[in-house]
Amino acid sequence: MARDQVLQLRASAEQRQLIDQAAAAEGISRTEFILRSCQERARDVLCDRTLFSLTADQTKALLADLNDPDSAAQDEATIRRVLAMPQPWHAPT
Repeated sequence: MARDQVLQLRASAEQRQLIDQAAAAEGISRTEFILRSCQERARDVLCDRTLFSLTADQTKALLADLNDPDSAAQDEATIRRVLAMPQPWHAPT
């Protein structure tokens, strides 16, 4: 992945020292440490805020499926398709 975008930030001396110590402990550069940490946090935020909405009929169907495990098996293709969709927490690093 090409790194062609510039990010700038200001930090206190204490913050920079802490980041530098952590990066050194990981054996990576400050830039790499900050990028990895930010990406991890971004994925966490997106995972916590991923919502979906259902119509009343869809809600009834979902509740019926949850109460009857055999009915959920009938929709295996849809489940596989949904699970195969890329998710924000699976984004490449």
